Amino acid sequence: MKIVIANNAPVITLLLLTMLLTTIANFSIISEKNANPRLKWLMFTMFFGIINYYLVHVLVITGLIVHVPFLLRGMAPFYYLVQPAIYFYVVVNLKENYAFSKIHLLHLIPAFYSIIDNYGFYTGGHEHWQFWANKVSSNYANISNYPGSLVKAKFNFILRVLLYIAYTLFAWRYYIKNLQLDKEIKTLFVLKWLKFFLIVITIFVISVTYSSVYSAIFLSSLNEKTRLIFEVPLYLTGISLITLALYILLNPILLFGLPKINYSTINENNRSLSKFKTISNQDKEIENPEFHLANTIILEIKEKKLYSNSEFSVSMASEYFSIPNHHISYILNNHIKKSFPDIISEMRIDHAIQLLKDNNSKKYTMEAIGNIAGFNSRTTFYVSFKKITGISPNEYLQNLKIS
Repeated sequence: MKIVIANNAPVITLLLLTMLLTTIANFSIISEKNANPRLKWLMFTMFFGIINYYLVHVLVITGLIVHVPFLLRGMAPFYYLVQPAIYFYVVVNLKENYAFSKIHLLHLIPAFYSIIDNYGFYTGGHEHWQFWANKVSSNYANISNYPGSLVKAKFNFILRVLLYIAYTLFAWRYYIKNLQLDKEIKTLFVLKWLKFFLIVITIFVISVTYSSVYSAIFLSSLNEKTRLIFEVPLYLTGISLITLALYILLNPILLFGLPKINYSTINENNRSLSKFKTISNQDKEIENPEFHLANTIILEIKEKKLYSNSEFSVSMASEYFSIPNHHISYILNNHIKKSFPDIISEMRIDHAIQLLKDNNSKKYTMEAIGNIAGFNSRTTFYVSFKKITGISPNEYLQNLKIS
């Protein structure tokens, strides 16, 4: 019996919105320069596989698959990369130095299996692709009856579900185990995110499990009256993915990873630089070891005048403090509320102002003052000075003379 869901505007709209937001999130992910590379590409892989799956789904239920028949099964191997990406995203978040080895290639076996199973489709040529695209477009139930090189498509639905369940359970297990063993050095914010991530993924997996099993077993008997049973999981999966995409777009710092706090490196005097802080709940921040580490980093850079090197960057700071650069970016952005370049610029301007105040004998030229403070050119010095103080260095000097 033909299933008429091509005219179901709410389902199509939700799927399109899901693809749009996850695609935007993926562009945001790959464009984040300071993000942890492994976290970035694991999240990208997860979204990429899901986007392709939803794209094919929309094309099939709208009948548009007949215009791009290769997509019917051509992207199937990517669907099997989503599950391990979910698991390893949690693992890498909780264990920054997690070492990947050759044995981890075993997680790619399902994707390679899919390539082999779809070998007949890939080599079938345009007529074969068009035949099945037309067949599926005329009756949605035929999507589960495609004869793969190894098994029928309906069994692949079940395999993907089993992988989703297994990897999600392992991700939960790893999260709970590490939370119990090592929670004293974990960032509460990131832990909350991982818990939220796993809850949303669990809802997604439950929905996918239901719809996939239903598709494999009952799809041929589905009719207009029972169609809602099949569509509800689509709404749940769409809403869960939209939630994840929006959360990442609103909190890109999640891609920086989970900083590990080495308590021995924290300056015990815990001096705070009020000039660099804009904190809403100071008491809670003061008790946070990350906040102390952020201040320690700032104090060290300030006291050792590391900023006076015009080449000083977050990468150099990373090497100096033996902390990954995305962790430095995370700590400063999350607790000081300013980026690393902005903080360095403010330190340089502070130094320049002090030199201007002490330069009664006109020992230094304006350009020399900028160079001593760490600016690599007169132009950069003037632009930064005016951006931070609102006036140029010359105007500031004139005001000093007047006062």
